[in-house]
Amino acid sequence: MPDEKENEQRQKRVFKMQKCPLCDKKIRADSKFCSECGWDLTDHELTPPQIARIQEEIADARFRAMALHVVVVAFLTLALVCLLVSWFATFKVIPVTGHFITSINLSFSAFLFIEVALLFLEVRFQKKKDRLKRMLRDRQPSQ
Repeated sequence: MPDEKENEQRQKRVFKMQKCPLCDKKIRADSKFCSECGWDLTDHELTPPQIARIQEEIADARFRAMALHVVVVAFLTLALVCLLVSWFATFKVIPVTGHFITSINLSFSAFLFIEVALLFLEVRFQKKKDRLKRMLRDRQPSQ
């Protein structure tokens, strides 16, 4: 019976979690390496290969944020075009049917929804880039 109680206690233990500074995945706080990307989590100065890897991740996050920004601007432009067409159709500046106005309004809503989702992703990559820059600055080898 002591084995069963011990097993129950092990299962009930709540492990503190932390995020990997490189890949941002949740891992146990007592881990020495990230199970996802293999990053060394011990608190020491960065080695040149680690610095190079962080710089690659920063460049990747910057590129993804910029690419998402371009897509957000495109969706914003499409949403504004839909809004203008709907507005002109409402005031009978351009002749259209009621179904057309409804579909334009639905398109406007869809473009705005997609845009907001893409903005969240863009902010996520910006934060990753900033976090990695801070980590690189704080853990640079002492000169």
